[in-house]
Amino acid sequence: MKPKRAAIIGAGMAGVSAAKSLAASGWEVVVFEKSRGWGGRCATKGIEGCVVDHGAQYFTMRDASFEAAVREACGDSLRAIDAPVVDPDGRHLEAGPMFYHADGNNRLARALGAGLDVRTGVEVNGGLEIVGAPFDTVVSTAPWPQTCKLAGIPVVSNPYAPCLAALLVYDFPWTQVARHRYAVRDEASNELTWSACENHKTGRIADGLTVLVAHASEGFSREHLEDDPSDWSAILRRRAEQLWNIPPTALRHIHPHRWRFARVTQKIAPSGLPSDWIFAGDLLSASRVESAWIAGRNAVAHLL
Repeated sequence: MKPKRAAIIGAGMAGVSAAKSLAASGWEVVVFEKSRGWGGRCATKGIEGCVVDHGAQYFTMRDASFEAAVREACGDSLRAIDAPVVDPDGRHLEAGPMFYHADGNNRLARALGAGLDVRTGVEVNGGLEIVGAPFDTVVSTAPWPQTCKLAGIPVVSNPYAPCLAALLVYDFPWTQVARHRYAVRDEASNELTWSACENHKTGRIADGLTVLVAHASEGFSREHLEDDPSDWSAILRRRAEQLWNIPPTALRHIHPHRWRFARVTQKIAPSGLPSDWIFAGDLLSASRVESAWIAGRNAVAHLL
């Protein structure tokens, strides 16, 4: 019999997981990604000679099957973060083992998706006739509002919270403060809830520089989502400099980024898709890297 063909929308963790599961069962699979690279919210940027994760800062491996897949795919490129996460007063917070890919967290998706037919820079307009080729099934891992638009059904709700992020590069030596803590989490803050020092990822940061990644609170992100990035990134920058004791004059580069669908805030049951479509995004689980991988695998299970 002729193998069935599946189009996967999105080359993030859920898309790669769904594609690998189908391919392992004999399906012909093509992954379409609108951006130039893999990874989705596992986003990595090269800047000022540094490699910086400005999306998912790290990933966990609580699920045994995910851990086995990662260790096999990444080998020696799998690294652990040893420094703690603290609150603004320096008290250690429970974070559990934190991991990263040595060459950038976007490489995690590439490692797990080795051998897949992934076509980047391709805009998908929906339907089973994608880029001139017919498919039996479409598996969408795009955020639910985007999936609805692609499938031609009404967008009833947006169950995601945005997150404004700022990547900060300083001409400043890796200080004692930064050396002894990986990140500061402040859930009570109205502005900056997370800031982390990328210097803890071995071999990523050029000598003489300190690099921070700052993520804004949900409220701040919603309020300023459409504002000029130079305005809100300046606010995040000032707060990060206070927390990490870095002088403003040391700033070398600032790169703002909007994550419009950063985190799932409410669970809804995806419905209304055409019979040939499947949704496999992190809306089905939680907004963690490994959760997206599990969601992609589980969402296509009934096809197998």
